[in-house]
Amino acid sequence: MGRDLIGRDPLADTLIAIASQATGEDVGRLCLRGPARKLTETRLLQPALTAVELALAAVVRDAGVIPHVTCGHSLGEVPALAAAGMASAEDAVRLAAERGRLMGEAADTTAGTMFAVTGLDLALVEEAVARCGERGVVALAAVNAPTQATVSGDPELLDELAAELGALPDSRVTRLRVSGAWHSAHMASAQQGFASALDDLALEPAGDVAMVFNRHGREGREPDEVRELLAGQLTSPIRFDLLMRRLTALGVTDFVEIGPGRVMRGLVRLNLPDPALRVHGVSDRRSAERAAAALA
Repeated sequence: MGRDLIGRDPLADTLIAIASQATGEDVGRLCLRGPARKLTETRLLQPALTAVELALAAVVRDAGVIPHVTCGHSLGEVPALAAAGMASAEDAVRLAAERGRLMGEAADTTAGTMFAVTGLDLALVEEAVARCGERGVVALAAVNAPTQATVSGDPELLDELAAELGALPDSRVTRLRVSGAWHSAHMASAQQGFASALDDLALEPAGDVAMVFNRHGREGREPDEVRELLAGQLTSPIRFDLLMRRLTALGVTDFVEIGPGRVMRGLVRLNLPDPALRVHGVSDRRSAERAAAALA
């Protein structure tokens, strides 16, 4: 991750150094050499991803591609905040490190897990989650598309719910390899700490570049509103479906996924199958140059 940037790109090196200082680990070495098991610890992964993604975003911007709107899925809102010009890249990496630390500590104190379910109507999933949640912590963690959701909460209750939903026709349940029950009440302590960290963050009002948020699929503009949206996200579901719908209403025709992997590109297509929409991936300098050329 970041192999053609780390050691070669001044901004990438600055951001990786901030991530290393914030975590007490050699984040650059972890990105380049692993071990993957350590890098995927949330306290390390969050600042590492944010650093690499913002370095890639700068490559795209330097090539002349200026976004009309930014957004992110869960952690992705932190680099999206900087890409929209509301926070500095350096502060975004520090914020991601604090977010990862707080979420990791919350996960260490409360056992939790997650699963994804596809093929079912959202209302049916919501009803089952509400019913099961009467006996403990069970929450809708994300609505990634109209027929794809993730559920978060107590392991025993999620075992029951996964078996119930998995037995329904056309459904598929997939266990997620996570260390905590993200976007559920188990993250309440992390939310409180993150709200305090956001209070200390220098934020600018939204300018020419809009940002659409996970909580409600709409723009957020004023600093206090943005702080509340970012903090509250830790215990509320990611509404990626609403976010995609809003981007379409804003007239977005080209989507650029910045960062390793292609999960977001798949989710864009799942929500917006219109073949006229273009989806670009930027995971290294070469793909950044290809995307910039396609968008020129």
